[in-house]
Formats: sequence, structure tokens, C-alpha cells
Amino acid sequence: MRPLILLAAAAAACGPKPAPTPIPLLPGDGDTNVAKPPAPKQPAEVDPWAGRADLIAAPAALPPVPVPLPPIESADLPNGLKVFIIKSDRLPVVSLQLAIRAGRMHEPRARLGVAEITADLLVKGSARRDAAALARAIDFVGGTIAVDATFEATLLSCSVLKRDLGTCLELVPELLTQPAFPEAELVKVRDQLRGQIRNRFDDAAQLASTHVQNLLWGPDHVRGWVTSEPGIAGIRREDVVAWHKTWFVPNNAMLVVAGDVDPSRLKADLLRAFGGWKRAPVPPAPSYREPGLSGSRIRLVDKPGQTQTQIRIAQLGIKHEDPRFFDTLVWNHALGARLAKAMRADATGTSGASSSFDRNLDRGSFVAQTVTRNDQAIATAKLVLAEIAKLAKEGPTQEEVAAAIANIAGGYGLRFQAASDIGASLIGAELHGFGREYLTNFPIAVGRVDAASARQAAAEILDPKSYVMVLVGDAKDLEPQLKKEGWRYQKVPFTEMVTVPEPPPEAPIDPKVAEAARKVVDEALAAKGGKARLAALKAFRMLATGTTTTPGGGTVPVEIDRLFVLPDKMRIDATLDGKVKVTIAVSGRTGWQIAPDESGQKQALTEFTPAEIVQIDFERWRDPELILLRAIEPGARLSLAADETLDGKPHAVVKLRTPFAGLDVAIYIDRKTKLISKLAYTEGRLTQADELADYKDVGGLKIAHRRHSTGARETKLELKSVELDPKVDAKAFDKPSAPASKAPEPKK
Repeated sequence: MRPLILLAAAAAACGPKPAPTPIPLLPGDGDTNVAKPPAPKQPAEVDPWAGRADLIAAPAALPPVPVPLPPIESADLPNGLKVFIIKSDRLPVVSLQLAIRAGRMHEPRARLGVAEITADLLVKGSARRDAAALARAIDFVGGTIAVDATFEATLLSCSVLKRDLGTCLELVPELLTQPAFPEAELVKVRDQLRGQIRNRFDDAAQLASTHVQNLLWGPDHVRGWVTSEPGIAGIRREDVVAWHKTWFVPNNAMLVVAGDVDPSRLKADLLRAFGGWKRAPVPPAPSYREPGLSGSRIRLVDKPGQTQTQIRIAQLGIKHEDPRFFDTLVWNHALGARLAKAMRADATGTSGASSSFDRNLDRGSFVAQTVTRNDQAIATAKLVLAEIAKLAKEGPTQEEVAAAIANIAGGYGLRFQAASDIGASLIGAELHGFGREYLTNFPIAVGRVDAASARQAAAEILDPKSYVMVLVGDAKDLEPQLKKEGWRYQKVPFTEMVTVPEPPPEAPIDPKVAEAARKVVDEALAAKGGKARLAALKAFRMLATGTTTTPGGGTVPVEIDRLFVLPDKMRIDATLDGKVKVTIAVSGRTGWQIAPDESGQKQALTEFTPAEIVQIDFERWRDPELILLRAIEPGARLSLAADETLDGKPHAVVKLRTPFAGLDVAIYIDRKTKLISKLAYTEGRLTQADELADYKDVGGLKIAHRRHSTGARETKLELKSVELDPKVDAKAFDKPSAPASKAPEPKK
């Protein structure tokens, strides 16, 4: 009897991630060629130079020239590791950058997030050092070490002064070949990623970008899959170990060492450092059928309270190896500039617009994006579509092409400020099979684009009649506009999971262990009152009193009236400290709560979000009166852990897999009485436990009358009455029209 959400609301009423890894940046990556949001409008100023005829004109842009690069040596170690050495003595520093061809695109749907979790865990401990010792080792020499997972690869970098190169040559192979993947650190990393996923729901821009990829690529393509809290929670240590074992092998990696080094001496050092890394077979990268795109599809993501609408319009893009790549760089630059100019001229209240396309081994997306006031959302979307259609039909002008070439080619050389920058770009080029010549000749390739080739590429790639559109905003403002235009659309709540996680494949359980666990459960069912009596239960009501802790650490009295109507109706009325009243009711997939607002003076009626319903689902599923029935359901996965002693008494420990990703319930059953003494599970970093005692017979069932719950807060309850199959008011679960306007007055 442990309503977590209820007690959280009621009790509240009473009272560095390491430096980011240098990511390999192919020319044209990032936002270099994306139109930036316009600067805030300023009062008009008088230009003192306007009308002057004696000013010196800006010189014409010079034609693009090759970019000079320092010497780059390459070698292959016997284990298959490709090595590149870039000598540059401008600074007494050395950077190691190692890329494993394993990233987001290689993840199975049942393990979304495993690449990032593995990357984060690599620096959290090895067989020789824990996370703190690793941090001390790199901090001692003033260096940095970090790991990051991208769409195509996992990147490990280590930078130190020249004299401390040995530290990187010791730590990097250690992390690659002897990772510990400690369980405690895994729990922290999962929690951090789940927090990031929650933040996505508060960030309308991120939410729009996520939805547009899902809508464009669909549920059967890796680009359409989106990580979720249940999916992240379901990733276990064995999944991380399997991912590392599969992909982290030298013949699936490349290493770039850049800086003040002696190449001949360094090769021997690298052989000693990485020579023990054993090669192994590498599975082929997964491939997916590209979805078709015909006509338009629109998704309205309803986010009540938003005063602005995030707009995304997307089409299928190109592969990086596409011969139209450089033409696309140019026309995309022109389109971005046009969008920004059109938004300023139209004065629709937009704060910027841009267009971009992916540059990957596989075919990516083309996306145009902007944000505007809700009342201008559809007008702005039509304006973006019009600019795309115009460019597809006419292509960029010669002036736009010249401006794009000057901007792209002219700024290209500025990205190589350090040897490590060259190393990052070299990794990107090698991942895509281009090589160092690509880096040197990039400006020349851009300069060869002309208006005709850019126009042809735009006409072939852009299709104004086939696109997907996502609008993230308040539906009450957007739906009338959509209906007025006659646009068909799909409406989804912003809290809805974009991709429902696929259940991971289950590891087999020893049949003998499962049989022994089932025997213990059958004995517990008999002691409880029998399977037939328990299964016949249609409802129960419990009244309890006790104490609970507040977020501030204090303890207050609590009274709880809890009604459960099987299979999925639950109502709880609670009073804390004799004055704070909270009511929750849940029926199926909907529910509501009445509790004091932030001021504590008024009662507020709110509906539960889908995420909160998931939490309540688990509370209903693991109810102490029903848990034994869950354990004998068809498909239930039971295992038996070693016996444990509680209060001096031996207990069998049955592990029951729940239908909620990443959650197992441990059922502690007294070996003598066969009754449940404790239920426990771990979610994130928090271990929750319910201790049950003082069993009494109620209508043929043994019911624990003392309950002690620990976890986020501590609650001690004693049942005052229990009714089995009570008479239930059919309206008990209906949402009231309005709550009481004022909270009860505190006692004087």
C-alpha cells in the first residue's frame, strides 16, 4: 500500500561531464553553411557613409585554392589498426583521436542508447583504476580524455603536453581493452540519459527535430527511432559488454596522432601500446530499406501553453558520396539565406530560419526549420514551402552561387587552427572513404560549382509536393488554421513517446531454477489463502494510519483510504498532518489528482501525463496483494536467488521480471510461514522496499497489517480496516468538474 505519486505530492505540500570529444567534422558539417537567426531588431541608425562616392570598393573574392596540410604518414599495425600521424611542432602538445566504427546507426531497436552508454562508461573505470583514479591520472599531467558516440562512430580522444604522451599511450589502450563497466556507474549514466530525455519534452525545438525525423523515416528505419526512458532503463551491463565485445576491435578502428611528435619513434611506441589489442571478426553494419515519400504528411505535436510554434519541413536528402554533394552545399547555402531574408521581409514574427542536410555514409535528411508566433504558424510554413518550391524550379542565381562559394571555400581553411582539428577532419574523411586529398582539394571542388549544376541538383533533390511537416505548439491555436487550409494532419500530445521501445530479447533461464522458484511461489500462494480465493478477488479497500517523511526530512502523520478495483482502477484519499488533503484516481490509461497548488492555499485539479500513468501502472502491477498472481501469469519469468536472512529468519528470494523495462522485483518469502516479508526493486539509483508484517486473516486471505516502505521517502503504516469486495460507488473514479477553491485551514 504505497502510492508513490500521491505521497510525493502530499509531502511536498507539507513541507561535469568531461570535455567533449573532438568530433570528426567533414567539410560542410556543422552550421557553417546554415543561415543564422537574424539579430534582434535595433532602432534605425543613420549611416554616415551612405551616398559616398569616394569609398574604396571591396576586392573581388579570389578563386579557391588548395589548402596546404602538414605531412601525414600512415601505417597499419599487425592487429589491423589503421594509424595516421600528423606532425606539427607549432605547439608542444599531442592529441590522440581514435574512432570505432560503431555508433547510433549500428544499434538494434531493442538497445537504443547502448552506444552512448558504452561511451560514457569507458571513462568510468577499468580493470586497473576506478573513475576517480582515471581522473587523477589525466589531471596530474593537465590533460584531457573523453569519449563520445555519434551517429556513425564512437570517438575516444586524449590530449596532453608532448612530454606526457606516455600517459595517453597508457590510458587509451587500457580503456579500450580493460573496461570495467561498473554497475554503480551504469546506474548513474542511465539516470543522466533519462534526465536528458525528460528535458526533451520541455524543449520545443528539440522535440520538433525529433518528431520530424521519426515522421520522415518511420518505425522501420534507424533514423526514425527515438530513445525513450523505458528503453534506456532496460539497458543492462551485459548489453554494454556485448556491444563493446562486438565492435571495439582494432580492425574496426582508426587512430590519428597529431602534434609535436617524432613519427619514426612514435610508430614503435604505438605498436607497444596497442599491439596487445586483439583483432576479431566484425559484423556488417545493419542496412535499412529507405521509406517512400509521396505527398505530404503533417504532424501536430500539441504542447499547451506554447506561445510560439516550432516548424520543421523535411525531405529525403543525399549520401555524402553523392556526386551532387558540392552542388547541394551551394544551393542549400542560397536557400538558407533566402529563408532568413523572406522571414525578415514578411514580418511574421519569426526569429530565424535555416536549412540543412545530413552528410553521412547513408542517405540522410534535408530539413528546413523556423519558429514563429502561433497565429502566424501556417502562413510561415507556407512561406517556407514557397521558397523551397521556387529554388527547386529556378535554382540559385549566379550571384547567390558566387556568394556561397566565397563563403564556403573562403571559411574552409579557418577550421584547421590546430593539428587536432586536421586529425578530426581526417577521421571524418576516412570514415567516408575519401582520404586526405579530399581535405586539401575541398575548396577547389566547391569552386567548380556553377549556377547550372546547382540548379540541376536542386531540381533533382527538392520535391515541393513530397515532404513531411511537424508543428510543435498549442493545438487550440493551430488546429483552426490547419482546418481552414484544409490540411490533413495527425495530432499527438507532446508527452507521448515518439518511439515505443521494442522489448529486448530475454536471456534464457535455467529450467531447474525456474521450477524451484515456481515451487516457492506456489507455497506462498497456499499460505496467502490459495490461488482460487486470491484470483476471485474483485476489489479491496484499506484504511491505514501512520507517518511519512517530507522532502525536507521531517515526519508527519498520514491517513490513507485506498480503494483498488481490479484490474486497473485505483483511488487514494490521503490526509497529511491532519490538514493537507490529496486525492488521486486512476482508471485504465487516464487519471487525475486534486492536491494543494504551489501556494498551498488552493486545491488544484490536474490530469496525469502518460509518463505518470506508466509509473502508476507499475504501482498497480506490483501491489503486495496481487504480486503472487503476477508471478504465475503465463510467460512470467522467475528465478531463484540465494536465500537471505531477515530478522534472524531464513527467506527464499524469488526474482520476478516485470513488464516494465529494466525493473525486476525481488520477493522475500519466509521459509517457515511461506508469507511475503519484503518486496524490493531498484529503479535508477534508488532502491525501493516494502516490509510486510503482522498478518491477519481477512475473508480467507492473509493480509499484512504493518507496512514499512523505504526509498525516496520512508512511510510506516498500520491497517485499521480491510474490506474485500466492498460496495463501490461507480462515480468514485470520475474526474470532478472543479476542486475545492481553498485548501483546509491549518490547525491552530
